[in-house]
Amino acid sequence: MHKNTMCDLYVRLSLDRDGKTAIERQGGDCRAWAERNGLTVRKVHMDRGRSGYKTVERKGFDAALAAVTAGVVGTLIVWKLDRLSRQGIGQVGKVLDDIEQADGRLVSVVDDLDTSNDSARMVVATLAELARAESKNLGTRVGHAKRYLRSKGRWIGGQPPYGLLIDPTTKKLIHDPESAVYARLIADEALAGTSLVKIARLLNENGILSPRGGQWNAASIMQLVRSPAFAGLMPETECVETGDGERKYTSKVFPYRDPETLDTVEIGEGIITVGEREQIICTLKSRTFMHAGKRRPKPEGTALLTGLVFCAVPGCGRRMHRVGGSYQCMARRAGNQCIGASALAEAVDQYVSEQFLTKLPALEPGDPLLIAMADRWARRADPQTLVRRDVLTAEIQDEEARLADLEEARYVRGEFSGAAAVERYNRLSARLRGRIEGLRADLNRVPMPSADLTPMLDGLSLREAWADATNEDRRGRLSLALDRVEVSKGVRGQRLIPEQRVRIHWAAPV
Repeated sequence: MHKNTMCDLYVRLSLDRDGKTAIERQGGDCRAWAERNGLTVRKVHMDRGRSGYKTVERKGFDAALAAVTAGVVGTLIVWKLDRLSRQGIGQVGKVLDDIEQADGRLVSVVDDLDTSNDSARMVVATLAELARAESKNLGTRVGHAKRYLRSKGRWIGGQPPYGLLIDPTTKKLIHDPESAVYARLIADEALAGTSLVKIARLLNENGILSPRGGQWNAASIMQLVRSPAFAGLMPETECVETGDGERKYTSKVFPYRDPETLDTVEIGEGIITVGEREQIICTLKSRTFMHAGKRRPKPEGTALLTGLVFCAVPGCGRRMHRVGGSYQCMARRAGNQCIGASALAEAVDQYVSEQFLTKLPALEPGDPLLIAMADRWARRADPQTLVRRDVLTAEIQDEEARLADLEEARYVRGEFSGAAAVERYNRLSARLRGRIEGLRADLNRVPMPSADLTPMLDGLSLREAWADATNEDRRGRLSLALDRVEVSKGVRGQRLIPEQRVRIHWAAPV
């Protein structure tokens, strides 16, 4: 088959430091193995700085697995099995099942494993569990090291708060000569009772960049002034145990206390004093409330256009949320530099709903909007099948582009002259055509999920279903037919005219 001569490589590195196995070395060893075994490397998928033990997004991993399970390539090569995953046989076993079902194989170069051999699966299972145990033990050792450094009052890693630096010799906090003055300005405004939104707006209006180089917002100011390190105290992040026995960090940070004396530990100079930090926290608490002694989870969006409505002010484009009876720009509310669009929510909801209920029944067969809606419906119903089709379609397009370039090289640029060159062209052309034909055959064997949109195209049925639906159900239907709703800035005191200020972006085929 066309895929049996093709392979993809997957390389990963949690931390790319001196002394570690570099991604480049992994790729070189994998390429050498492919060449020795007569395979052509199609693509290298990479995850740099991504853990194989923690549950984090790995786009390279997802793309590599999609390629081999869709049949674009027949072999997936990794440098070592723990580069693929450190989550044990739970994840690795599913990967093996998916690859086997697609008639593919997994190769680990350093481990000398090839799953086309029946005996390899047991070895893979053992190595997968060993990698998981090694990561778990490493976490234990790192925890011991952090506790030792905390007891000595030394910074244990990570980015210090805005306005502070780490002294490379003492590993203590010191003032950053460039940003400490602005950090103190933030502290003074917070101590004076200025709202976090107004502090963020003050910084943004004066061109003072946040630690990441962007604009400040209320959340980033809150995180800064609450940070123990901002007051020169050793910070510690709360760690909780999950239902499956794993441990994960939360977003809650508090001052570290020595386990023997229970005293807080100083870590160097702070921008504010401990007393000032307590004063700021008390001020912030006075503006909020607790319900039944617990912090409640964030409720699901109940407004009709939650996640679909955006600010149309030039240069903004941020989401709008319903606040009271209006949709308001969240960038403006967070303190960013935006004049802030705002519109009566009920009027915007009614306008968008009526446009939706009127437009759908008027669509003709083959309308681009119908095609886009059917595709979105299918992706919701059977996402895995659509991913396989997307991967195969993309590869067909790439190979057709290569074939077109090859033909242009011969017939336009005249790069293939002489009998030997023509023979080479014919060989390359035949290979590409054979692969394209094989990929098309594979695509035809992947069923296209069907979507019955008939109930949404009958005006009476659509309106009856709309009247009985919850806002969540209505939002789900809207998201099939439109990409976003944009609301422009109005004039204070003037009545909202939706046709002038509301713009609907209808869905288009991919």
